[in-house]
Amino acid sequence: MQYRRFGKTEWQVSEIGMGGSWFYGRPEEGLLPVSHGVGIVERALELGVNYFDTAPLYGKGRSEEVLGTALKGVTQPYYLATKVGYYPEPFDYSRDAVWRGFEDSLKRLQRDKVDLLQIHESEQAGWEGIFGKERTLETLLEIQEQGLTQHIGLTGSDLELMRDVLKESDVFVSVITFLKYDLLVQTAKEVIVPTAAERDVAVICASPLHAGLLGSKRERWVDQGRYADLFDKMERVETLLADYDEDITRLGLRYLLSDPHVNVILSGVADIAELEVSVSAADGVHLPAELIEEIEAI
Repeated sequence: MQYRRFGKTEWQVSEIGMGGSWFYGRPEEGLLPVSHGVGIVERALELGVNYFDTAPLYGKGRSEEVLGTALKGVTQPYYLATKVGYYPEPFDYSRDAVWRGFEDSLKRLQRDKVDLLQIHESEQAGWEGIFGKERTLETLLEIQEQGLTQHIGLTGSDLELMRDVLKESDVFVSVITFLKYDLLVQTAKEVIVPTAAERDVAVICASPLHAGLLGSKRERWVDQGRYADLFDKMERVETLLADYDEDITRLGLRYLLSDPHVNVILSGVADIAELEVSVSAADGVHLPAELIEEIEAI
């Protein structure tokens, strides 16, 4: 496992972090027992993963329960991140909802503080929901002042909004992009990565295989026509990479890790086999610059 500096925090985090959106089971599988996810987390720790990301939204709290159980009593260093804004549902970014949601997260996580607390889906909050009086950021700063989180982060799909938020405030140490930076889409690289790099904000890439389109869900999404606008591009990328002695899953992870401005890839694994494939890409081997240019030209 290779490690990278996590922006202005100076943390050294594993290049592959564990995203907690599926280790309690995928929707088609039903809710799996907590022990299933605990086994994945334990294996992740053995493989050198030291960054874990979750949220109340994932499995309606089951993801946090898994991490709370798996990490209880663990003494090796690690970083734990969760999110606020979704309590209980739908999204609510008022001071009271943020506090209650966070307190419930702490109970599920079986701890009295976290390392990173993030605004979940910031586009749902909007500018006023983030910066308004008694709204999200004001509340997060209050939580931070009380020592309940070390740092504050930002997540979402609206790249322009998040870029402008980073320009407005220097309290954020990280930003998560989702489905906006991978072999098929590089919008985040153009819109938000430069601003994050300029402000020493860690860039976290979630869903690096485009919701599985470049991995285990390829045939399912193709059959359903999901992400159909990317199918032509996907076939062209697959053709370009066909001569390389690795599958597209690892190459997709290597592509992101070839960017020095990417700090962590969140691998939303559903089992140990997927975890081990993801971790195997964090071996310091990057794609040639010429190949990256060809990928992005597509």
